[in-house]
Amino acid sequence: MRTKILFSVLAVALATLFPLVQAEDLKVTDGPEPSMVLYLSFDEGSGKTAEDVSIYSNHGQLKGDPKWVKGKFGNALKFNGKTDWVEVAHHDSLTVDSEVTVMAWIKAERYTDPSTQWQGIVAKSNSPRSYSFYTTSGGGGALHFSAMGGSTSKKIKLNEWQHVVAQVKDEKHLYYINGEDGGGGASGVKLPGKKDTANVMVGNTHEGTREFLGLIDEVRIWNRALSQKEVQFHMNAGKNKVSVEPNGKLTTSWGNLKTR
Repeated sequence: MRTKILFSVLAVALATLFPLVQAEDLKVTDGPEPSMVLYLSFDEGSGKTAEDVSIYSNHGQLKGDPKWVKGKFGNALKFNGKTDWVEVAHHDSLTVDSEVTVMAWIKAERYTDPSTQWQGIVAKSNSPRSYSFYTTSGGGGALHFSAMGGSTSKKIKLNEWQHVVAQVKDEKHLYYINGEDGGGGASGVKLPGKKDTANVMVGNTHEGTREFLGLIDEVRIWNRALSQKEVQFHMNAGKNKVSVEPNGKLTTSWGNLKTR
């Protein structure tokens, strides 16, 4: 009965979020979501560990002294732009072969580190590189995703919460800013798969001197490319709106949105 009630509530919520989506476009299932390989909600509020609430337990360790602050949903981490980041040890579950989606809420206080043209949001390796998602001074507030990824034509705003997404699909880079197409991107992208065994970094990149200044919340990574409808759903869903199993692990009972 509890499961049926949960599904009913979620169906109403999804219908509210996506009034143009027909019932047949939604497939609500129960059980783990294997394609989500990392979800750092940053809701702990204290301590030196950021818990991964995906099914893989890829927990992150706080480096330097990021501050626990109020976030977009629950809590977030504030990075000082010098010595702060979060590091997640490599695990085979974090390998991306042909598709990837990297997502976060950010509240940046600047576009770049003063000594570079970039500022890291989420990154995994340098060479071979799975992804390196950052803000750039190019165009004043554009987003960039990995080597040869191209930059967004749309810009993010400073000192405001911005939902940012970068992904690889069909060997192309795609971007979303606040749920809408971010423009830009490049083609001919090949992900390294198992060749990349580097750790995941949040608030920095592996090159160094690209530390993030500002707040980061709700970091989520999938080993597939989400549809725009899925991106918009997750943009509006904090952990409290996502069904979680008794052991704290994320499930797909929030619904898989089918792409037409």
